[in-house]
Amino acid sequence: MKTLTGLVLVALMSLVGHAQERSIADATYALKGPVRTFRVEVATFVLKDGDYVEGPRVAQMEASFNQDGNRTDLRIYDDKGVLVRRIVMKFDGKKMTEAINYDGAGKMWLRILDVYDDMGRLKEVLTYNGDGSLRSKKTFKRDYELGQAIEISEYNAQGVLLDHFKNTFDGQVLLTTERKVYRENGSLASSNFYDAEKRRSETTSYQPDGSIANKTVRTGQQLEQYGPDGSLQKTGTISVEHRLLDEVVLNKDGSRKKESNAPDQLDAYGNWTKLTRWQTDAQGTRPLSVAYRTFTYYER
Repeated sequence: MKTLTGLVLVALMSLVGHAQERSIADATYALKGPVRTFRVEVATFVLKDGDYVEGPRVAQMEASFNQDGNRTDLRIYDDKGVLVRRIVMKFDGKKMTEAINYDGAGKMWLRILDVYDDMGRLKEVLTYNGDGSLRSKKTFKRDYELGQAIEISEYNAQGVLLDHFKNTFDGQVLLTTERKVYRENGSLASSNFYDAEKRRSETTSYQPDGSIANKTVRTGQQLEQYGPDGSLQKTGTISVEHRLLDEVVLNKDGSRKKESNAPDQLDAYGNWTKLTRWQTDAQGTRPLSVAYRTFTYYER
């Protein structure tokens, strides 16, 4: 079952075609201030002598940003703190030109090139495998006068459509976005429709045989996920920065389990430096894990 966290990411991706120009620090991490680097460490709580105590901290992520707020380096670690992925991004001014993905051993396995037109607008995104072979190609169809992305299409090296956005506008105002994601064999994996005026999106995920796996509806900051039979499975609340604040799982026996994220400490810029994940069920409320973020900032 797809988590609501994953569905939030899908919803964020659905805004790609019409998002305003924002830095990665803002759009991806909702960071405030001139962030230079941050590091995330996570500790899991264990029950010891009747009390929940933190276990050892394990590195989860590290990121570096340039002074425009765009991420230049990302390191991702597994649950044991071992580096498993690194992404290095290059920029020409505020425009990303290249992103290279490495595995934990430093071997490049994915390379992404952004191609711009004479007006500085994104025209193509070319993705290559580690051996240099083409993996996929994404193209942008724009309104000539306003420059808005009307359609975005991504095809694999064999010409199979993988991802397709279609946006409608009234002048500069976005009206709707429709997105369809396909598997490598061409079968439909998911579809999404977003109504900007109603602030409502509906995402349907499909099994390989074409049957519905689940359906998620977001209205404003509220999420609801339904099973293939139409029964409500999960609910969630999203922050204005598109972060999942809480998630409630509704079991078939009528019981429920809630997980929530609560910032415990903020720094002078308002970025959280400690955040605890809690779980509430029939046995009560208890902490599951705690994340710590350490920051460095550029001088203003």
